[in-house]
Amino acid sequence: MPKFSTPAILLRRSVYGDYDMIITFLTLSSGKITVIAKNAKKSRRRFAGRLELFALLNIECQRPRGQGMPVLVAASLEEPFSGIRGHVMKTAYASYWAELMNVWLEAEKPQIRMFSLLRYFLDALDKGVLGNAELSVIFQLRFLHLSGLSPDFSECRRCRVPVDAMDGDVFFFELAKGGILCKGCSSSALSAIKLSKGTVKQLLWIQSNDLKKAERLKFSRSSLIEGLDFLEKFVVFHVGRAPKSLRFLRTLRSEKYQ
Repeated sequence: MPKFSTPAILLRRSVYGDYDMIITFLTLSSGKITVIAKNAKKSRRRFAGRLELFALLNIECQRPRGQGMPVLVAASLEEPFSGIRGHVMKTAYASYWAELMNVWLEAEKPQIRMFSLLRYFLDALDKGVLGNAELSVIFQLRFLHLSGLSPDFSECRRCRVPVDAMDGDVFFFELAKGGILCKGCSSSALSAIKLSKGTVKQLLWIQSNDLKKAERLKFSRSSLIEGLDFLEKFVVFHVGRAPKSLRFLRTLRSEKYQ
């Protein structure tokens, strides 16, 4: 039975039987994989304290001869990102990002850029280099870009008027078309979402600049709330369902926005 090893981020885990666990990783070499960790609940030598959500690991797995999941043989902890799991809001954001990866990505298809994206943002969230909500805005825009689903803020999706030439301080975004609409073209858009001109320009700027520059952008409170609401609706529309973690995240934000 062939073995393979790879860096991996733990996306999801569940108990299987009395002692085993089913674990989904986003790996550097093989993309998203689901494995079985036998006796994980009682093994203190191989897995104790390592199989935590969002942890960055080096894992070794063994593929079965026939059908079935690979077996997790060993796991060494590279970065626990413990600052995330010790903070309920950080955990909520990380859970949302991880669930997006799990729902959207195909199994066992290499996703090096997605792996690097998630690793980068988990590290940023853990260290608090930017506010949680600000990081989520930037993460979602990068995730959508890598998924081929980037929202188009450059011009009206229908009449092709450039955004800088549009009149007014309020624009509309049509989810079904994936693009912004001018005032004259927005009246017949059934799924249009209102966006202020300032929010649109900030989102467009983030799309056009690298991560380090994007992290220095200062959001107004209104633009941050509006940008988050828009991106989460846009993601749900294209993913096809609302992630459970997003519902929990929104509940936390409704109690105390941060």
